[in-house]
Amino acid sequence: MRTVSRTEADRHPTRDVERLALLRPLTPWPDAPHGPIATWPAKGPREEQVMVPAGRTHLTARLSLPAPTHVVLSIAHSAGDGRPGPWYEYTAPRLHRAGIGTLLLGLLTEEERSDRHKLFDVVLLARRLETATQWLRRETGLPVGYVGSEAGAPAALWAAADDEIRAVVSLGGRPELAGPAALARVRAPTLFVVGGLDPQGAGLSRLAADWMNCRHHVTVVPGATGVLAGPGAAETLTDLIRDWFTTGRE
Repeated sequence: MRTVSRTEADRHPTRDVERLALLRPLTPWPDAPHGPIATWPAKGPREEQVMVPAGRTHLTARLSLPAPTHVVLSIAHSAGDGRPGPWYEYTAPRLHRAGIGTLLLGLLTEEERSDRHKLFDVVLLARRLETATQWLRRETGLPVGYVGSEAGAPAALWAAADDEIRAVVSLGGRPELAGPAALARVRAPTLFVVGGLDPQGAGLSRLAADWMNCRHHVTVVPGATGVLAGPGAAETLTDLIRDWFTTGRE
């Protein structure tokens, strides 16, 4: 197996398409520690709004389980419009067709979204995500992965530091806010995705990656903004998330 480090990639620049190909995992995930990974029963898909316990409150979320489902992703965000970004509507149905379930989870209630203290309270958001993950495992019996955007990005990484998560994808945001201590404890393979028009976001993702000891990559989506919008961005992002969670490591 060959891993292309960021330093090596900088010495030998490749075209954007080639770089994306280098970063995609190639080998399948191994079975779970206690046997083959469970799948959601093939009797039919499940699509519903659910109330998820999260500490002292309950959060409204959208649970989507195709038939069969092999892994379910907590897509954690704090967006005021109830969606994590313009990529979601394109990406979600394509993940479902690949056997990937989703729990679209806003980590703040509607009333809390205007409170900037809670918006950047990484520990609060991470604790809520951890509680929601426990509920999701009980509800489905499936392995869980994290996709974090906005304030959900550092929260997902902080939560992954103390749990056995399948893998993590961090979409823009401020992942370094998880802090060096938590990031150093993360063991789940982690993919940082940033927009090519967001150099500050790329720098912060690389800073977070430098604090990690697990397998990780930082990849840039050409022409995409900080919220990963732009020509072809949703298609590229879909491929990256799907491949990261279905085929695993290189």
